[in-house]
Amino acid sequence: MKKPKVVSVDMFGTLADLGSIKRAVWQSFLGEDYTDSLADAHWSRATDLLMSYFEDEITTNGRNVPLRAIFEYCYGTVFDEIGLNLDPAEAAAIVTDHHWRSTPHEDAEPFLSAVGARYPLCLSSDADEDMLPPLAALYPFDQVVISERLESYKSSPDKRFFAEVVRRCDVAPEDIFHIGDGSFDVVGAGGAGIATCWLNRSGRDWTQTVQPDHEVSTLIEAASLLGIEIARSDG
Repeated sequence: MKKPKVVSVDMFGTLADLGSIKRAVWQSFLGEDYTDSLADAHWSRATDLLMSYFEDEITTNGRNVPLRAIFEYCYGTVFDEIGLNLDPAEAAAIVTDHHWRSTPHEDAEPFLSAVGARYPLCLSSDADEDMLPPLAALYPFDQVVISERLESYKSSPDKRFFAEVVRRCDVAPEDIFHIGDGSFDVVGAGGAGIATCWLNRSGRDWTQTVQPDHEVSTLIEAASLLGIEIARSDG
């Protein structure tokens, strides 16, 4: 592949493990009725609603809705479905607060250290400001592009998110290599002319018409595509 001049990387799901917070989130919602299986099921349902909302309202209809309001809708829907009498706005605040408590994936810091020594790194995240610290301190990123600041998401039809990545990095789109775990990373970055790398940690099937330029299962593999070999941990 062509050697890039800048590497752009997503945060949640790519560097930070959102699965590490799901049980704490649902413990706070369910209290003494909590079980791991309920937490897993309800988290999965809320995530499906989130993805559908982005696809229908953000990507297709071009709405600009604050992320916290989207959480409020998703968790309010789940609460209605399971008969849980909780305030969706409070739930959205809890979910937002827990994001920054996510545990980094074990390959995140080795990847950032090794790749950051060779390439400028841009953190590109569909997130609110208060969801990132201290995760943004994992590495002194050269640039940070966040959807809340732009009032535009990666998949927004206005395409301002990745246009801002290009502007801030001050290189041609084809000189940027973007890594992310979501379809919106690939579709949004690819639509801007940026080389895309889909991080598929769980072996999912790709369902979008637009194809990623590369697919990897770890950040170690992504680094290898960039010509950087990182010793794998024994676990």
